[in-house]
Amino acid sequence: MSVLGIIALISGVLGVWLTIKENIWCWPVSIMAVCASIAEFYEERLFGDVGLQVFYLGAAIYGWYFWDKNKEREFKVMKMPLKLIPILVVVTVAQIVLFYFLIGFLKGDKVLFDATLTACSLTATYMMTKKWVENWLAWVLIDGAYVVLYGVKFMWLFAILYLFFTVMAFYGWIKWRKAAL
Repeated sequence: MSVLGIIALISGVLGVWLTIKENIWCWPVSIMAVCASIAEFYEERLFGDVGLQVFYLGAAIYGWYFWDKNKEREFKVMKMPLKLIPILVVVTVAQIVLFYFLIGFLKGDKVLFDATLTACSLTATYMMTKKWVENWLAWVLIDGAYVVLYGVKFMWLFAILYLFFTVMAFYGWIKWRKAAL
């Protein structure tokens, strides 16, 4: 258990909790978790996760800006427009293919697993910045799969973290679904 792993665990759980509460401080807290996670994933040669964390860093900055910019107007949780589902699926599949070859080229570990979860996480993060309720259902599946990946890699602290994320994502879905009614 490294110090960075503990920082990632604590700030990661806090960041998700603040997101569920729709508190803008979720973004800077998540930045702390992302920075700690980058070093851990690089050491484990999970290059898709490293890239994903770099994306999360940019997404957290964007989310912080976007939520702050919209605080004066009504910016509520809502259901995702159904017409966007096919577009998100196509974009996600294209990302999986791209990441599969990129991670393979970098000699990463668990290439298909890493590429798939990375692509799905990018899509779910986009959904979260838009405050679409369905982002939480995506995270339940994604985070649950990450528990398996980190267990296979014997990265137990991150497996525990993503187990927390899975449970919290389910709670987030319940809470945001009520808010969107």
